[in-house]
Amino acid sequence: MTHDASGPCIRQILGSDASQGTFTSSWTWAAAIAVVALVVSTYFSIDQVRKSKRAKEAKRFQADFELLNETVVVLDKLAGTAAQRQHLTQLGELLSRIKQAERRFPELPFGSVVAHIDAYRKVTLPDDFGRKLSGKRIVLDELLELSRQQGASITSALAAIDAVQSEIDRRTG
Repeated sequence: MTHDASGPCIRQILGSDASQGTFTSSWTWAAAIAVVALVVSTYFSIDQVRKSKRAKEAKRFQADFELLNETVVVLDKLAGTAAQRQHLTQLGELLSRIKQAERRFPELPFGSVVAHIDAYRKVTLPDDFGRKLSGKRIVLDELLELSRQQGASITSALAAIDAVQSEIDRRTG
């Protein structure tokens, strides 16, 4: 008896087709539109959160990215000279700032940049190499080898800087 009484009630609530076990077409379309709207709004919400996170990351890395750009300019200038210790003042200042960036972001390969710049600083020519060369107290081959090592160190440092900047771009892009 309960079973028979509930049948007409359900048919009345859901519509005349309820006894067949299906929803009405208007109900189906409304549900489909609601699901699509929910999916689209969820996607855009997630996209906004991701964009906001990337914008914050980009802001955090911006100063260090510019520091690396400045370092590239200095290294390019030094690549055109046989560097002596006196030429490395600005590079030393930049190196100090890169070490600070390394401490702030240990997950980024700033350590590689530091190592290559340190290697470059170790192969500087003697400050008075011109006088020593004229007095034959220094061998020309030694100077040429130091110059080759400087070039290789600059190339390695530039590649390390490019790797860090690429990683920053990947994280913020």
